[in-house]
Amino acid sequence: MADWYYHDAAQGRVGPLSAEDLQARYRDRRIQRDTLVWREGLREWQPLDRVSEELGLDGIQQDTAKPPPLPPGAPIGINPTTAYAGAGLRTDVRRPEPKRGMSGCLIAVIVLAVLALPVLGILAAIALPAYQDYTLRAKAMQSINEVNPIKAAVAEHMLSSGGDCPSNGDDGFGAPEDYATRTTAQIKIGTMQGGHCAIELELRGIGERVDGKTIWFEAVPQSGGGVQWDCSGGDLPAIYRPSACRPGTSISNG
Repeated sequence: MADWYYHDAAQGRVGPLSAEDLQARYRDRRIQRDTLVWREGLREWQPLDRVSEELGLDGIQQDTAKPPPLPPGAPIGINPTTAYAGAGLRTDVRRPEPKRGMSGCLIAVIVLAVLALPVLGILAAIALPAYQDYTLRAKAMQSINEVNPIKAAVAEHMLSSGGDCPSNGDDGFGAPEDYATRTTAQIKIGTMQGGHCAIELELRGIGERVDGKTIWFEAVPQSGGGVQWDCSGGDLPAIYRPSACRPGTSISNG
């Protein structure tokens, strides 16, 4: 297991920590998506958001009852005139008149600002779609995680019934719309054309590129008993799926 470090504005570098420690600190809002983290193998410090999938943060909800980290403190300003007067010193010393006209530094700053505008525009054009995709994927993950207890119930039913697949409305299983939530339209349970038992999740309330899309969880019986779940089916685009559920990946345990 890799040792992780993160940067804290008050403490500096914090670590080494395990991935589980980072998950706990993210859940408790002690670190945020923009917190800089590092582990052996990374060329440089990275925002936590860029390694969220590696650390398994996409399915973790932060505890909003906990306060977020404090912003870094700013130095307290002192008014020299007030301080000198309080000490009984003269405050009527004449200061030299400021030079008029722009200094060389100011001119350089203006030139750099003008040159930086196109670069910032390009970076924004790249970063905004990536952030939107991340937001949609995180919301889809909330709905996908809601299927876990249903997968367990289906697997238990198949084991106790000798491999029979349950359907919506069977004992212990509700109608498709009974499973509806803020991000889930419905969940169907039944046998696919290929004969495998499957669960179909339909998404909603996330975004136009995701709403109405489906992801299938196909139960594949194992020779030693039990099942494994293939979640590569359905029409949900791969970019909004967890890595284990993208077409071409291996079957996930569950």
